[in-house]
Amino acid sequence: MRVVYLADAPYIHTRRWVEHFAGVGWDVHVISFRPAEIEGATVHYVHGFERIGRARYLVHARRVRRLVASLEPDLLHAHHVTSYGFLAGLCDVHPTLVSVWGTDILEAPEWTPLHHRLTRFALDRADHVTATGLRLANATLRYMPRAKPVTVVSYGVDLERFPLRDAGLQRVPVVGTVARLSREKGLDVLLRAIAIVVSDAGRALRLLIVGDGPERRKLERLADRLGIGDITEFRGEIPHDDVPAALAELDIFAMPSLAEGFGVAALEAAATGLPVVASDVHGIPDVVDHLRTGLLVPPANPAALAAALTQLLDDGELSVKLGTAGRAFVQEHYRWQDNAEQMERLYQDLLQTFTVGRTHATLPES
Repeated sequence: MRVVYLADAPYIHTRRWVEHFAGVGWDVHVISFRPAEIEGATVHYVHGFERIGRARYLVHARRVRRLVASLEPDLLHAHHVTSYGFLAGLCDVHPTLVSVWGTDILEAPEWTPLHHRLTRFALDRADHVTATGLRLANATLRYMPRAKPVTVVSYGVDLERFPLRDAGLQRVPVVGTVARLSREKGLDVLLRAIAIVVSDAGRALRLLIVGDGPERRKLERLADRLGIGDITEFRGEIPHDDVPAALAELDIFAMPSLAEGFGVAALEAAATGLPVVASDVHGIPDVVDHLRTGLLVPPANPAALAAALTQLLDDGELSVKLGTAGRAFVQEHYRWQDNAEQMERLYQDLLQTFTVGRTHATLPES
């Protein structure tokens, strides 16, 4: 069976789905507007007109449609509604599955009328829609032109790759995060919160920020202005395989996002036994259970974030308790193997529904 993904090939979430289905015997192709290689799959890089940004999805629409038609997929799976989901809607392939990522729905108040039309078009043309969490699924339903299923399929954690860390605070505690350095991640709020923690208690502390993005220089300058430049490390982007080692350096994981469809980074941190302090916004409460696996604080509130960090720094017993519960929470609800099997069943259900009366190869066994 052949599945074609319309998705950004470099993104870890794309790679995980692609590598999984290639590994269980599917013929996998990826059509991507960003170049990358993925083991076991054929990546078709659509390049040109990069200078016009997202408008290039419209410019290349006919090219993508011809490419999809030439590949003759048994199933088309698009990731992100307003870009690849829109392109999938133009391809007239059945079954088509569209996966909502988060900001493509949750930033709706900032949309132009064009964004609304693209979203409704993509969701209308899709045969099935998935979302990473219940809150995101409910938000997606509000933009459905007609009733159809939205299935929650999470991005879980491979617990073998994210081992449990040693419990307890280090002599000089390290607060940290792993995130794209973009506006919606709220990392300026984290810097301001750290400055409050350091100035109020005069405590020794380090901050580790792993990731890169358009806000990096601005954040580096802000750290210097706040007087915490000397205790803040901007490590830059690292391969996903190196994330467990980076998490092992931390004592507390912070996710101060202003918008977050799901929050898989918080799950990965919890899987290692780290207590998580995160914004109470959008999909984060799906993955951080307040007072059980972490602490939730109002978004864009440095004082509240500082207070939560201070609470964990002052109460090592609470930090260990939350971290231990976090590992159990991930194991019970967010194992990657369970999510992959769920997506396999969904693929098979869609293919069985849309291949009635047609002759197809036998579905690969998982």
